Amino acid sequence: MSQPDDNSPSKDRFSFFANPSNWPLFYHTAKNMKLRQLAGIAERKVRHTVVPRLPINFDQRYEEQVPNKLIVTPQPIADNSSLLRKSLDSSERERYRNRVYQASEGRLTFLNRSIHFGDEINWEHEELEEYPLLWRLKLQSFEFLEWAVLGFNNPIRIRNVHTQFQRWLLSWTANNPIGDSQYLRRSWIPHSVSLRILNWSRYAAWCEQADLPVDDRLYRQIYKNALFLDNHIEFEIGGNHLIENAIALVMAGVLFEEHNTGWIKTGMEVLDYASETQFLADGGHFERSPMYHLMVLRRYATAFQLLTGSGYSTARLKTTAEQALGFLSAISEPAGEIPLLNDSVYGEQISASACMAYSKSCGLYREKVSLNHPAGSGYRKLTTENSTLLVNVGDVGPPHLPAHSHNDHLSVLLWIDGNPILTDTGVYDYAPTPRRQYSRSVSAHNTVQYRDVEPIPVGGSFLMGNRTEIKILEDNTEIQAQYSRKTLINSVYTHQREIEGIQGGWLISDTIRDTNNGVFTVRYHFHPSIMIKEINRGEYKIYIDNEELAKFDFSGIDNQKLIHTPYFEQYGSEQDRLTIEASTNAPNQICTQISIEEKST
Repeated sequence: MSQPDDNSPSKDRFSFFANPSNWPLFYHTAKNMKLRQLAGIAERKVRHTVVPRLPINFDQRYEEQVPNKLIVTPQPIADNSSLLRKSLDSSERERYRNRVYQASEGRLTFLNRSIHFGDEINWEHEELEEYPLLWRLKLQSFEFLEWAVLGFNNPIRIRNVHTQFQRWLLSWTANNPIGDSQYLRRSWIPHSVSLRILNWSRYAAWCEQADLPVDDRLYRQIYKNALFLDNHIEFEIGGNHLIENAIALVMAGVLFEEHNTGWIKTGMEVLDYASETQFLADGGHFERSPMYHLMVLRRYATAFQLLTGSGYSTARLKTTAEQALGFLSAISEPAGEIPLLNDSVYGEQISASACMAYSKSCGLYREKVSLNHPAGSGYRKLTTENSTLLVNVGDVGPPHLPAHSHNDHLSVLLWIDGNPILTDTGVYDYAPTPRRQYSRSVSAHNTVQYRDVEPIPVGGSFLMGNRTEIKILEDNTEIQAQYSRKTLINSVYTHQREIEGIQGGWLISDTIRDTNNGVFTVRYHFHPSIMIKEINRGEYKIYIDNEELAKFDFSGIDNQKLIHTPYFEQYGSEQDRLTIEASTNAPNQICTQISIEEKST
């Protein structure tokens, strides 16, 4: 399936907002938001508009709150960074080192897109307007500093790069004052402030450990950023942003523990609040993105390790993290990676295996959790001797926070002998482009689409329309579930999917009930490593490295075809893969029998 060329994010953003057909998405998204979110967004907009116009030097006011003599305690952060670095495998560390070498030449790469800055960074480089906002956020966060900390044991190996990085820090300070035009949408986005505190703190502690001089102005900037963050905690955004805010305050509080800042207490209170409101009964993070689950678990592990033995109670951190570890273990692929459910890609967070190793080194041990908990994330894992099937029978995500949710109702993922066979699509970026629209659509998932209807209308970067709910009819060795797509007047259609293990494989049965006998299509998206041959009508054989793995047989279909669709394993990266489409008219039933090839002994 060829995708239309993406225009620049800025152009697409304005054209989307100006289209009246998209306005219901704004309505339903806002309707589900909490009052605290709406009030916070309004306050942020007022600050963004008013503060730059006031005859007050807000940057200077924050500068004046930084103590003249700062006392730092970097050793706990250096020790924690060492634990994190040792948890990575050699390929992850090599990837970070290669990125640092690129940075030493003035080239920074985020989201698989590069800008060559040369010796000095232009913080308003013209190419930034053509890139997703996330690229700018990563630049403003100084993410490249964490690459150095995780890639190298000793900063002495990159002494020249250290000089360059400190020069970039001073350049940032001079060019990004608080209260400047666009400050809350550029350099002082609280999320980017949080990540900047983490990356600066880790880097400074890493350098101090090797007696590599750190400019005192770096510590002043960390303190100043923490002061700002303490006044701008993102309750209006919620989700993973709150957890990033919290761990940044905790780390800054540890670094400046001699100054009685209160940041540790505030960070702990936010983490406790997130534990109560953001984690489900199976230990999963409520945004239901395994990539973000990795991120928040890592943050809880860091807070727990930094504060163990400090006098602060870490019991709730421990409980949340160990349940989250249990969920990560349960949801991971047979090979130990995360499935690319919802907004997930590889390479943006540490790997699942590294996160589990890091958590263990921090003194955390996974709690065994049940994916079948009715108040859980809604994922079910079925297994046979040589295959694993992951089924999604849960809600798309928290109604008030649909940012990372996809239309993956009743979708399935399949592994055979540990090889990924049916995979999710991943995500290209967060800009409101055709690629993002596709990755969130029902057609990008291994499930059924009725006509051209989306179970939940999606659009923009993060908007979702009127929600649907999945009803589980049977939940044991066999799974039956359904949902209905409704309008204000009546039900448009109901999709019911039944999944059962059979001798030598799986049987998936899909039924659509509607009043118009409309066409519906089932799609199965295969990993790019998979080759497919059509043997007979409705019969396909699946191969990897010329070895036959399985056969897909379809019954009850009127039409079928083999097409090409995109696969976004990493941000900014697109691969081609094969997809089977099979369709019929309601109320017929499409049955998919997956027969797994027995290995010869």
